[in-house]
Amino acid sequence: MKRIVLPLILSLCYIAESLFAQFFAARSFGGKFTIVPHFLLVMLILMGMHYRKRLSIIYAFVFGMLFDAFYTGILGIYLFFYPLAVYLTEKMDRILQSNIFTGTLVAVLNMAIVEFLVYGINALINPQVIGFDDFLLFRLWPTLILNAAFFILAWYPMGNFLKRRAREEEKE
Repeated sequence: MKRIVLPLILSLCYIAESLFAQFFAARSFGGKFTIVPHFLLVMLILMGMHYRKRLSIIYAFVFGMLFDAFYTGILGIYLFFYPLAVYLTEKMDRILQSNIFTGTLVAVLNMAIVEFLVYGINALINPQVIGFDDFLLFRLWPTLILNAAFFILAWYPMGNFLKRRAREEEKE
């Protein structure tokens, strides 16, 4: 039973992203802003901070592949960017003292990296995609604010759960 809790949490975050996008569509914010929920990425980043590195990257690959298969139609974008974010998180977390402030900064930086990379891929595929200034103002900042708030809310409960789970797995 304990082994399915973490995949279940990640699956719920995966589903919550699409539900959030449906219920809070762009028109909810005056039609100006595009807020992209990255709840799954937030959880994967938390795993990179508080859980076993190898297993966190494996989860990032699996859920990145699922995300690509169901939402993007192009396998490889999130398949590689989610594990990259987890890897960078783990490296930054080794250098920085782990607390909610530095954790939030690391998470926001990694989410920004993923957003920039996805924007770059989209701009290569479709040159008619929104301009860079509009991307920064109307998509990146609102997205980072929403996901930073979610990260802060999830920091303590998920961090404690992941640390406890990692200790339990070491004993097994």
